[in-house]
Amino acid sequence: MGELAALANAVVWALTGVIVKGVGKNVRSSHIVTTQVWLGLAFLLLVSLVIGQIDNLAHLQLRSVLFLAGGALINTAGSLVFWVALGRGTVSSVYPTTQSIFIVVSMVSGWLFLDDSPQVGVIGGAVLIIGGVILLNWRTKDDSPGTKGRGDYVGILLAAATAFLWAGGFISTVVGLEETPPVAAATIRNLVPAILFVVVSILFPSTRITRVFRGNGIRLTVGAVLFAFSALTFVLALSKASPGVVVVLINTSPMFAVIFAVVLLRERLSRFAIVGTVLSMAGIFVVLGFS
Repeated sequence: MGELAALANAVVWALTGVIVKGVGKNVRSSHIVTTQVWLGLAFLLLVSLVIGQIDNLAHLQLRSVLFLAGGALINTAGSLVFWVALGRGTVSSVYPTTQSIFIVVSMVSGWLFLDDSPQVGVIGGAVLIIGGVILLNWRTKDDSPGTKGRGDYVGILLAAATAFLWAGGFISTVVGLEETPPVAAATIRNLVPAILFVVVSILFPSTRITRVFRGNGIRLTVGAVLFAFSALTFVLALSKASPGVVVVLINTSPMFAVIFAVVLLRERLSRFAIVGTVLSMAGIFVVLGFS
């Protein structure tokens, strides 16, 4: 159950990025994240009401709430950086870079803070993943110089920053889930940034989604629904499977993102990007197979 939820999370998260990639240039990362957390919160509250678990929100342990809230804030910061990275780079480079570094940092953090000692497969997989990232972002002499190239590298650096932020949010969420039902945990993780963005929208009118919703409403709404489903499958996976297995499986999303990018966005992949993606995926499955 946990493994299936983690794989579902990977597919949905990859599709979310591809869909939101098509919004207008006037849509900022803050607009995307605001839409996701507001609609995501409404979706999760509805789920809690339907399954009769809405009362759980009033009986949570303070320690768990603090860890979940802290993880949510860190994860939201990572999401803001991620959408900026996606706007500067391509789906086929930002996704594998972010997820590949994320899995390595999360594994190391789990070893240091959760007593989850890495095994030989983790080390071998990490080597493949790092090699894949290097090849994925390789530039040949024939690549056209200029603004696009700089934008690609800025996107890559932002993707790396996203990975470190998400790893911090991941560890905090693992601790917070120890005494919290999955749906309640997912709701708390959306409630905190939802409140934050209410304040931001009041203080900074330019961040209000009403300014960009026209013409982008369908993509933003679909992306928000997928985001909510992703949040739910994420905590379900963590509640049913070990953090090490979950962090590996959710990071198979680059494989799905590359497929979606080629099929839906008509992005063209270089031979280095293809080999890099294969190496990254091989590293992920090596970690899974030998953990």
